Amino acid sequence: MSKFRVLVFLFLFLLKLCNVVYGGCNITLNSDLGNPSPVYIHNGGFLAPNSSTGAISLRRSETLEIACPGNKKFVVLGNDTTEYQIFPVKCVKDTTFRATKSPWVGNLKDIRCNAPPWFTTEPTEASCSGAHTIYRIGYNIGGKFYELYEACFDEVLLRTLYVKQQLKPESRFTQPGRRPSFVEGDVFGKVKMSKAYKIENQKLRLKEILGSGMEDKYVTKSQRINRGHLAARADFPLRAQQKATFHYINTAPQWMRGNAGDWAALEDAIRRRVHAYGQTVTVYTGTNGICTLPDSSDVHRQIYLTTDQNNNRVVPVPMYFYKVVYDPTKYTAVAFISINSSYYNNTMIQKLAFCNDVCEQNPQFSWLTWRPKDGTHSFCCKYEDFVKTVRDLPELNVRGLFY
Repeated sequence: MSKFRVLVFLFLFLLKLCNVVYGGCNITLNSDLGNPSPVYIHNGGFLAPNSSTGAISLRRSETLEIACPGNKKFVVLGNDTTEYQIFPVKCVKDTTFRATKSPWVGNLKDIRCNAPPWFTTEPTEASCSGAHTIYRIGYNIGGKFYELYEACFDEVLLRTLYVKQQLKPESRFTQPGRRPSFVEGDVFGKVKMSKAYKIENQKLRLKEILGSGMEDKYVTKSQRINRGHLAARADFPLRAQQKATFHYINTAPQWMRGNAGDWAALEDAIRRRVHAYGQTVTVYTGTNGICTLPDSSDVHRQIYLTTDQNNNRVVPVPMYFYKVVYDPTKYTAVAFISINSSYYNNTMIQKLAFCNDVCEQNPQFSWLTWRPKDGTHSFCCKYEDFVKTVRDLPELNVRGLFY
């Protein structure tokens, strides 16, 4: 062991010893945080668990900002609602904190919001993939915007081309909680996305596009169109961050078998891989093309989920879902692609698989095991092959394969 490593080891050991002797706070995701969960800000960013243990550790007197952003959202201390939307506290010991704005001292889980905090989805001045708009999604706290992910949105067809996020090693750990409801906001204009995803609407649209009786062939008890998450809920450790993934701008129409099969397997495998990798990566999750299905005359028709106020078809069902994992420090990347249908035969699947499958050829991708369900199919591409077909992403400096 080098002299430098010995010194680092001794420093960390003494730091831990001081924390034990003089106090420090140790917080678990399962039981030590308030509910409704505030937004926790630490060192200028979102509070995060330790990437090795999944616990949260703070030194004695270290400051944590507790925020409840949104209209009529306030910090609650025990049973008392305050006038504060931002409430700084300092670590005392274990799960005990003391306020900096009042005499309050108590357990961290006794600090909560009077209602779930409100996240913000707003357009930026930046554009993407031509003339489309980049939206940023996060929390506006004390005049500062804390971004969780951004979305490239097509305001004509009402579809998200991709979302961009940072996936960190600690994302393997998540705070449990109930699944939030999706938020529509004003991004989709007069189109009601909650109505568009209803089974009766799916059948109505398929009947309109494919012909009478075809809707019952494609929408069944075991198959329908789901709200496919792009930036996954489980990619974000704390509950308030998870809540911000429940905006329809972070979804695309995804057939249920793929959503519960290959796509779920991919999301979990990437989190495990990044955890083992030990470094933050950038992930682009997106959609491409428009899914087609054969009509009553066996002619393939493009599928859209709904129509706008002028009866134009909008919210196309994508042909592909994909994730591009990019390490900007090592300039490595790889693309994972799922064909968004289980109704294609092998001949069509071969036509739609537009690259040589590097995962199938490379044992270093043993960390990924697809879970195909009833005809679904997924594959992997080198970045340079992927961008020959999918051209929506910003150009990345890629020199090698991420695995």
